[in-house]
Amino acid sequence: MKIALCTETVWPIYGVEKRVVEMARRLPKYGYDVTVFTATPQNKLPDLNLLQVSEPTIINPPKRSYSNCMFFWKGLFSSLRKEEFDLIDANGHLSLLPCSLAGVVMKKPVVATIHDLYLMDFGNMIPGPAALIGGLPFELISAKLPYTKVLTLNKVIKEKMDKIGINTEIIPSGIDMGEIKKTKSIKKKRNKIVYVGRLTGQKRIDILINAFASFDSEAELVIIGEGEERKRLENLAKSLELKNVTFAGRISKDSGVREEIKSSGVLVLPSQRECFGIVPLEAMALGTCVISTATDGPRDYVTSGKNGFLTKINSVEDLKEKIGMLLGNTKLQRKFELAGKKTAAIYDWDLIVKRIAKIYDEILK
Repeated sequence: MKIALCTETVWPIYGVEKRVVEMARRLPKYGYDVTVFTATPQNKLPDLNLLQVSEPTIINPPKRSYSNCMFFWKGLFSSLRKEEFDLIDANGHLSLLPCSLAGVVMKKPVVATIHDLYLMDFGNMIPGPAALIGGLPFELISAKLPYTKVLTLNKVIKEKMDKIGINTEIIPSGIDMGEIKKTKSIKKKRNKIVYVGRLTGQKRIDILINAFASFDSEAELVIIGEGEERKRLENLAKSLELKNVTFAGRISKDSGVREEIKSSGVLVLPSQRECFGIVPLEAMALGTCVISTATDGPRDYVTSGKNGFLTKINSVEDLKEKIGMLLGNTKLQRKFELAGKKTAAIYDWDLIVKRIAKIYDEILK
């Protein structure tokens, strides 16, 4: 059986693309021949069967070239029509329209994975009236196109889809337990706090830095990642006269990032919004305590006080309180570490992709 797996770009940029890559690598064991249709050049991931349908849409992450987005639509639709596939799988908003149209024209089943749904939150998350005026109708139209099956990543998105009359099934993203088990043993610094991710406004790393200011003399904070907010965040740390904050930039090897997480006592995700959040799950699997804002994705797997802490969104005081409860409390850290490992184990990519393959089987029968 041949699968057309479609997304505008491929990992390591965002979680959507990471999911597509993990699917493409694992689906063949279930008898599926997978081609990834994308705007990413083949040489980025030579182990996959990639077909580049346009020039890259994301040139300066996270900003898109809107003209290239139009070319991606055209290129994806045209490329799908030239090939013979048993099923089309669309991941990410930009793939939904051309995949749905191709499915109708070719009379093939289409699975759509809705990774996020802003709806009326567009104005808060993406500044400017154009985002609200153009983004909201685009989301609604994209979500309501004719699909054979619609998947979502978390309970919040499913609830939103239910409200607009679309039946969905939750299939979360996952983590690679095989790679995580390869992470070498490393001494844990229980007073070390780590953040891993893009340095953008939505991630609210400024909340973390302001909360950390109360612990600067007794702990260290390592911020891993790059983004347009880096200079502003460095200036914030400097203005607060913090001595134990390190901006590590981008670490090229995944194993190096995992070692940093594993050596830390606490990983903090202060995001204003997170549709899933792979990094906290990886931290749990690596035996590191997690503090996350109570945003969409993490609420599905972090039970506050049991396997980590959830904090109020955009609250310095709540984050400061939760950090204070963990630092120096080895007993509580170990409790979260053990519970977190049990939680993370059920999100192994092997288990997640097996569920996706089962859905394909049911549709194609």
